[in-house]
Amino acid sequence: MVCFLFVGMEQENTRFVKSRSRIFGKHLHNSRLCDIMNEKLYNGDVAEEGLAVLNRIFRIVCWMLVAVVCLCTVSCHDGNGGDETADETVVLHMDTEYQLSKNLPQGDGQRVKVILLLGQSNASGSSIVSYLEKNSTEEDFARYRDGYDSVLINYCIDDHNACSEGEFVKVDLTCGATDGFFGPEVGMADELSAAYPNETVLILKYTMSGYSLHHHWLSVGERGSIYHAFLAFVTVNMAHLADLGYDARIGAICWMQGESDTTEFKADRYFDNQRAFVSYLREDLAPYAEDGGIYFIDAGISNGPYCEPGYPTVNEAKRRFGELSPLNLYFSTIDEGLTTVHEPEGDPDWGHYDALCELELGRIFARRVIESYRARGSAT
Repeated sequence: MVCFLFVGMEQENTRFVKSRSRIFGKHLHNSRLCDIMNEKLYNGDVAEEGLAVLNRIFRIVCWMLVAVVCLCTVSCHDGNGGDETADETVVLHMDTEYQLSKNLPQGDGQRVKVILLLGQSNASGSSIVSYLEKNSTEEDFARYRDGYDSVLINYCIDDHNACSEGEFVKVDLTCGATDGFFGPEVGMADELSAAYPNETVLILKYTMSGYSLHHHWLSVGERGSIYHAFLAFVTVNMAHLADLGYDARIGAICWMQGESDTTEFKADRYFDNQRAFVSYLREDLAPYAEDGGIYFIDAGISNGPYCEPGYPTVNEAKRRFGELSPLNLYFSTIDEGLTTVHEPEGDPDWGHYDALCELELGRIFARRVIESYRARGSAT
């Protein structure tokens, strides 16, 4: 009886542990724990070795359940592993030393559009390049792979874990959280390069995977550790662009975040937190703002299991905030049909968007950016 119960539990629990770990790049696809479980449960050893093997399997399952409990508290909650239920001050030690670009030519007064891409892992870029290739036409994939000369990105992901080392590089499939993964910047560049063929568009991307708005971007309602590090990244680069002779203006902020605020405590506070957060953004970035102000383009989070239980509350807070100002633009990734349940095949990473959906996420961001420039009357 116990043996059959464990057989029924094994496949789902193994996939759950592996997918949870993938959120943080640990990739336990070849986990020895999973191999042992498969071997003992499916090759007949249980029947042959009897009670001794059952005891070993029981110990394995116990450790697996411990791992599941631990990982459940991390994946869509706080990057520091905690699920704080109080308004405590959280301090992260962030690296705020940023290199400056050496590859940009002199601007000679050139006006350039600057777009900020902020958030957590779905903004960092955690969708799989090989699935994008598999599900795209050869011509389209070649365009994504070769990159966009007119859309350049300077990125800092996970506190310098992946970064362009201060350079503005053309957007391609190498700007994600780690090798073999890409982010929404690819879809953004595909749309923006078509909309502005005679311009250079710059993306400044700053993301922290697995961290919350409530405790990390903010802290007790004030500017938090990640916010200060992000602001230093942006101000250093905007000052450098000015020194090079560019008339660089920030027109929009694209925000893909909220998965780590889906505990009931943090979800209930998301509206107030976002209102404070965006007010800080517009205040601190005002010297670099495009004519007509900075648009805040906000993507809803998915309804996948990693965003339970609070995704409806977080998305409702985002929707409500979108109604406060014509400069706030919200879209529902659920209504747009973006999914997290198909890739990798047979072992889906339920926390991150499937490849074509990540591409579409970037496209939607870019379309809203283009709309924002048309609305302010400065489209070319």
